[in-house]
Amino acid sequence: MKVPVVRTPEFVLYIEEFENLWFIHCDVLVKWTKTVKSNLTRWFDVLTKECGKELYALHSPNDKKHEKFLKLFNFNYLNSFKGTDTNIYDVYVWR
Repeated sequence: MKVPVVRTPEFVLYIEEFENLWFIHCDVLVKWTKTVKSNLTRWFDVLTKECGKELYALHSPNDKKHEKFLKLFNFNYLNSFKGTDTNIYDVYVWR
């Protein structure tokens, strides 16, 4: 279950715990701008300092826009797996 941990008019950051790992999700609610990027970066920094844990993100390999987003926030590729839906997913980690 995704739990909202930061909610602004521009975006929502969620944490989902699975087998003691924290997966982060982000919904951007407005057009992407430098201001949105700056605000999201600031809140992401606060969140990562407060949680003190590695954060994981699921990624569909064909989604280049999402991959760019993950790299912007310094996530690194960890591994790939086949989901129950038979699709391949990548796992990224932020340390």
